[in-house]
Amino acid sequence: MRRLGRWLFYWLPPAAWAAAIFGLSSLSSLPRPPAYPGEDKVLHALFFAILALWLLRALTGERRIRLGKAAALAFLAASLYGAFDEVHQYFVPPRTMDAADWLADSLGAAVVFVVAVVAARVSRAGGEEGPL
Repeated sequence: MRRLGRWLFYWLPPAAWAAAIFGLSSLSSLPRPPAYPGEDKVLHALFFAILALWLLRALTGERRIRLGKAAALAFLAASLYGAFDEVHQYFVPPRTMDAADWLADSLGAAVVFVVAVVAARVSRAGGEEGPL
């Protein structure tokens, strides 16, 4: 039972966040109009950066994968989920599939990847021990 609790502790947050993204993508209209041009792209990047962070936490904590490799896997998973999200929106009238949204999703995940890789290198250069 302890193992299940550990698994849920790490994997429930990214699963819940992905479900929230799916739920928002299922809405036929956004809760409010954009406050400024490009706001939707900023929100896409932010939402998928958060997803990548949750995935990174799960991969380094529960799976104990080294930070650099976990960052690459988190980026890949978040970017693929962004592509899936765009395909999903194609089937939600009147929403559309938008490659620019997917690029914003991937950019958000890429920021997390870059920060994690830099952190891993700085940590290694400083001689710190850890999951790097």
